[in-house]
Amino acid sequence: MTRLPDDSLAVLAGLFKEFPSEPFPIVHLINSSDIPDAYRSLLDHEHHMTVTMESHFAEPVRVRVLSEISQNGCYSRILNLIGEKTGKIVLFGLMRVRMDFLPIQAQGEILARKEPLGRILIRNEIMRKIELIKLLKIDGFPAREHWFQSNDQKPYYGRVALIHCQGLPAIELFEVVSPDV
Repeated sequence: MTRLPDDSLAVLAGLFKEFPSEPFPIVHLINSSDIPDAYRSLLDHEHHMTVTMESHFAEPVRVRVLSEISQNGCYSRILNLIGEKTGKIVLFGLMRVRMDFLPIQAQGEILARKEPLGRILIRNEIMRKIELIKLLKIDGFPAREHWFQSNDQKPYYGRVALIHCQGLPAIELFEVVSPDV
């Protein structure tokens, strides 16, 4: 999972390869200045999306796992973060975790599927650094209805990120924020 400079599409392709039935989106690599302000504050940072979504939407979020797989020491899943009060999908994501880079306690909590990843890492006081690899504009793709239960045709925005835990590249992420920001 060690990444090369600007290999964001390779990271993204690797995440989607774990789930061959999931349609690969049409993505454009973009700069921060190309993102509307409302989305920029949600994506262009090096913080946990759990905390960012909860702050922006002013409610706790819960995780809904749509699909998961464990193989070769990695745990991958497709997920939504959902507002606990409103029931609104605020984020769609794919993640791949190198489980051997995390303490046993955190591994068990991730596999329990009860809480968002960010909350687990924070509560377990795991030293981490979130690295924003690339920002993305996502155009017309069939998964929109599946990801956000929406037929909205405006662009979606997301990011590819890497979470280093204890200095190791432990978690790869593809995160797309709700079009209703």
